[in-house]
Amino acid sequence: MFAKEGSSTIGGKKDAPLKKSDRRKLRDRSLDILFNSSSSTGGNDSADNSDYNTSEEWTSRAEKLINDAIIAPKGGDVLSRKLKLASGHLATLFLRTPSPLTDAVEHATCDKASDHQSYDDIIKSYPTTWPYHKTTQPILLEYEDSDRKLHLVPLLPLLAALPPPLPSSPLTKVVEESSITEASNKSSQYKIPNISVHPEVSKYICRGADLMSAGIRTFPSPWALRQSKGLVTISIIGNPQPAAIGFVDRTLFRDYCYPKNGGNNTSSCGVGIGAKGVGVTIVNCYGDDLWKLGLPPSAKQCEEGGSLNPLTGGTYDNGNYGNAGFVDGKYVYQILQQVEEDESDSVEEENASEDEANNNEDTACEETANKMKDLNVAVCSEDNGKEESANNEVEPDHDDILVTAFFTSLLQILVNKTPLPIPVSTYYAKHLMDAVSVTGPKLDLKQTAYKKIGPFLLDMAAEGVIELGASKDGKDKCATLSGIVKNHPDLVAFKKKWKAENGAMTTSQDKAIKKAVVDLFIVPRHIADNLQLDKDEVMAINAKTEERRGTGFLTKKECNAIIENYIEKEGLKDPKGKGKVLVNGPLCDAIYRISKKNKTPDQEQEYPTSVKRKDLIEKFFNKMEKGYALVEMPGSRIVRIGRGQPPSVDIEVENRQGNKRKFLTRIRGMEEYGIDGKSLSNDVSHRFACSASVETNPVGRPALKKNCVEIVFQGRLDVELTALLTGDENMSTHGGAKNSDYNLPKSVINVSLRKGIPAKKK
Repeated sequence: MFAKEGSSTIGGKKDAPLKKSDRRKLRDRSLDILFNSSSSTGGNDSADNSDYNTSEEWTSRAEKLINDAIIAPKGGDVLSRKLKLASGHLATLFLRTPSPLTDAVEHATCDKASDHQSYDDIIKSYPTTWPYHKTTQPILLEYEDSDRKLHLVPLLPLLAALPPPLPSSPLTKVVEESSITEASNKSSQYKIPNISVHPEVSKYICRGADLMSAGIRTFPSPWALRQSKGLVTISIIGNPQPAAIGFVDRTLFRDYCYPKNGGNNTSSCGVGIGAKGVGVTIVNCYGDDLWKLGLPPSAKQCEEGGSLNPLTGGTYDNGNYGNAGFVDGKYVYQILQQVEEDESDSVEEENASEDEANNNEDTACEETANKMKDLNVAVCSEDNGKEESANNEVEPDHDDILVTAFFTSLLQILVNKTPLPIPVSTYYAKHLMDAVSVTGPKLDLKQTAYKKIGPFLLDMAAEGVIELGASKDGKDKCATLSGIVKNHPDLVAFKKKWKAENGAMTTSQDKAIKKAVVDLFIVPRHIADNLQLDKDEVMAINAKTEERRGTGFLTKKECNAIIENYIEKEGLKDPKGKGKVLVNGPLCDAIYRISKKNKTPDQEQEYPTSVKRKDLIEKFFNKMEKGYALVEMPGSRIVRIGRGQPPSVDIEVENRQGNKRKFLTRIRGMEEYGIDGKSLSNDVSHRFACSASVETNPVGRPALKKNCVEIVFQGRLDVELTALLTGDENMSTHGGAKNSDYNLPKSVINVSLRKGIPAKKK
């Protein structure tokens, strides 16, 4: 129910504290759900300390804890939060604030449990006051189901503070209603029955999956399920602390608890190996958003002081409910070993006395006669639990891989400016799967909680990260990816995290070296002499790049600075006209005077005395000699610098001789940009599946420069070659133009069509 991150806060309003009267009602309802009405004695009853009956002691300590958790007589508060579930139904989440940690409480709760304890000893070690002193924890959830029935469900932080119930009977020995007697009623005081599963099943539960019927190893009696109305806790074999809580599937509950014709269905309960379908619908599990809601701000602070879990000695505030078998919200390991008749010798320690061994054997025999009557446990230390978790190989979390690849693909689409909408099938194959890390584990959608890409994208669209488009008939609501919400908090946070871990974002196109042509200007000598310009500025002595220093090649910014400095130096600002400058003699001779060669005998020239600054600068640039620089990006490294226009790569399309419907495409000049002709010929032939020939001395064509060639391709490839050479995949729909390594500037590509060649339709 809370598998999606943020599901415990989305739609919620400000947390409101409960009144004392509301707390009492909530406590009474909680006691009614947790315990049988015949045994519940109220939250203020005291236990008989002189005679420890296991069932009475269990119930007494548990009821005291419930009273302190909800009534909070020693400090703290109970808050309510209104939620809107994914199903659309409203719910109320009750949270318990931290209780004050007094010196007396801290001294009483900081003693670790011994390595070997009996079940009775463990019961006496559990706290009777709220054990969370540094974190706010969700304790109860009230919601309506699809049948509008109201449910109040205790959550894991509250269940972790209660002594764990005895396990249900194994599937091979399901207890019948007639066999439930007062003598075997030790666990019947606890109203919610428990289901045990294998530790390997825990990783699926922690991901948010429901418990399948095939994964159940122990199952309660029909009587117990009817008492709890299908509500069950789920624990791992060897770790009795509940890792999840939920409701038994309706069909399974009906067939098992109310069999047809009034028969007994305990022999074939529909669970276990070979069974199909969902067994338990999870409401709250270890690792979901409710668990994240109660995580501590700092692990070190929460380990210092506080109440300890009697099972392994961890503090309740450590983020794992004090259980060493609970690991990072992803897995639950075994920490207890059940004593069997044929394993009694292996449970004994090597240094145990003979009397202790005999007592253990007697206990095991008694347990075999009635497993629901007595239980001995051997508690592994917290360090051993950590070693066991380290030795066990944890499989990759495919849900995390999916989410990471999803956000990475969105960022790549935005950077590459990929046009939207995109069909979901195309997005999955070419964007999402390409975003999966090559060095990490591969993504398997079947191992995720979504199973398919459609439900995942619908979930992301519901959160507002993306926008989806429906099919033409409207049946498929997840047909296209139509938009990306750039400013969504999750996408912005992922982008910051991604940049922090991997550096600046780059794509396959960004990583390739691109070439660009930059316009340069040269101040003619006669203009520099007439205006007496600074020689260092004219020769670009202080240029940023070493290749331009002392060459006289100026950028537009540097050339503009020269004329601006001259105006300021000569004081040519016109005081009578805003934005105008005065034209002195040297400036008039350098820019406006017509040379004798260009002047006609009858022509009379009038020279301006005041012009607009913008017009003067434009006239100054027209007098400059043109140059260019070929620059590699990123890095702005100048590859070539020269006067005039940059050399062009000429692409020409012509008809084949005797056939106006077939074409030839010629290309020359690529050597000027470091592209080998033969290599380009082989690459284009492979990409576009066409024949090619390399000519060193083409007949009837302009002569080639030394060591240059002309390539002739079969077919019309002017658009495809332009897209390939410039690296612009959007220019051509042909797949061969993708993943180009040439990246020439578009301004150097010159395409010409011979007579009779029609232009391509866009």
